[in-house]
Amino acid sequence: MMLTIKQAAEKLGVSAGLVYGLCAAGKIRHERFGLGRGTIRIPDEAMDEFRQGCTKETAASVPTTSKPIRSTQQFRHLKL
Repeated sequence: MMLTIKQAAEKLGVSAGLVYGLCAAGKIRHERFGLGRGTIRIPDEAMDEFRQGCTKETAASVPTTSKPIRSTQQFRHLKL
């Protein structure tokens, strides 16, 4: 099924303007039909792909690879 910009926006719970921007930035897979500006259609599967790309892991499931920051390094820009 192909979604219009408005349908995609409703499905994501965002504005149509944001969906246009995401399409222009190449963040959501879409198809453009017609001459000139034409019309944009978004495959339903592209919505799932976009959501998966936006999903972040919780801090508990992400392994830590760096040492914790000591309090003096944390505020290096401040004069203590």
